Amino acid sequence: MDQTALDGTDDVTGVQSLVRSGRFVAVAAPLALVALTAAWLLLGATPVRAAIMWGSLALLTVCLLILAVAVVRGGSRSRRETYRRAERAASATPGHGEGAVPLRLGGARGQSIRMVGVLVAVPALLALGGTLGAADARGTGTSAVLAEADAVIKPLPIVKIENEVADGSSRRADATADFTVLLPSTTGRDGARATFEATTNQRQAVGGDLYVAYVPDRPDLGAIGDDQREDVERQLAGRAVEVGTAWPIAGLWVLVTLALVIGWWVTGSTRRRARTVGSDWHALRVTVTGAGEHVDAPPAGGTSVADERKQRENTRRLKGLVLQGGGSEIPFHSQMSSEAAGDALSGTHGWLLWNPRRRRGRDVLADLVGDDGWQLPGAVPVPVAEQIAKAGLTVPAQPDPQRRVRPLDLGAGWLATASVPVLAGWAVALGCLAALLLVPDDGTWRPWTAAAGVLVPALGFAWQGTAREEGRAD
Repeated sequence: MDQTALDGTDDVTGVQSLVRSGRFVAVAAPLALVALTAAWLLLGATPVRAAIMWGSLALLTVCLLILAVAVVRGGSRSRRETYRRAERAASATPGHGEGAVPLRLGGARGQSIRMVGVLVAVPALLALGGTLGAADARGTGTSAVLAEADAVIKPLPIVKIENEVADGSSRRADATADFTVLLPSTTGRDGARATFEATTNQRQAVGGDLYVAYVPDRPDLGAIGDDQREDVERQLAGRAVEVGTAWPIAGLWVLVTLALVIGWWVTGSTRRRARTVGSDWHALRVTVTGAGEHVDAPPAGGTSVADERKQRENTRRLKGLVLQGGGSEIPFHSQMSSEAAGDALSGTHGWLLWNPRRRRGRDVLADLVGDDGWQLPGAVPVPVAEQIAKAGLTVPAQPDPQRRVRPLDLGAGWLATASVPVLAGWAVALGCLAALLLVPDDGTWRPWTAAAGVLVPALGFAWQGTAREEGRAD
């Protein structure tokens, strides 16, 4: 075996390793973020929440280590390079009858899983950052001890106020202060003094009442209190945020996630199950010539201003591969329809296959099957597919049961495109998350740390994108 063959085998093996690692990260990281967000919004300081927290942190750490290994072992690759490697790996499948139409076409799950993972992870990260940034760390320490000792909650008068910091001069302004109360004695003697910090909905005065949690026969355990009974109960339960704050965050998180996933699933996904090619399918020999933009405009209606506006609103601009077949240019758009994909596949020959009855919206679902043994799922605008069939450019598909193809997932090797800025951004995000989860301290540092954990990864991706644009310009 010559050196070229050996290099090709090593290249395919490396791509397959990156694909497996990328799939793990695309599933594990969103699941960990969702579990953490749900636990800190809806659970108190229970063993279940502790197990979820440590398990999720461990899972996110493993994902970060995988990303680090990918960067060290040859990250910062261009998308063109990773797409070419993916095409070579998919073409490594031995096939029977090069150029024949396959009988079975595989599904398209990998691309959809990655995209759904992103659409789930981003809102979860924002919701988790908001939750931990607004979290009250007083759900630990004294409150945990009181909860274990079966504390009671009763209104008690304030005997002393110290270190008050208010959000304004009004009596109705929120305020944080150290409050001292007298805990009732079970022996008839003078009560024991207990001091605790609390943030109240309005400024308090000596003699006013606070809801206080304490253990009647154990004043040495201290006390916690607030002007809202629900907040005292929250602290005893070890919840990160009040119920009135948790449910709006949870509701907004779920609604945003569902809107993003459903919207993309309906309009942008090229998902499909494995299918059998029949004689009612259309087949057209094509050559990939690159990438381009196709303007998909509906038929012209009337000449009124309203008709023209409606036509403009329903006009789509689709970026995709440009196929040459039967003397015509055919736009083929998929989830990987970029200039990099056009460069990687340019010059390849194959079949464009579609069933005219399988449509989604304004598109006919189609598959591009390369002679090298790969299959790329996508779609063709309905008017284009109808014009091709009407012009007699297609032939009835004659599938060969021995022909084998492998789905081509150009973005499967996305780990190879990661760079040092992206790695640094996620490392900072994980560090901020660990600090918010593990440091039982309250203060203004929490919102700033949460903001850094959300924004720094975005800056890393922006830096990487800017560097690649500059490199392309050079």
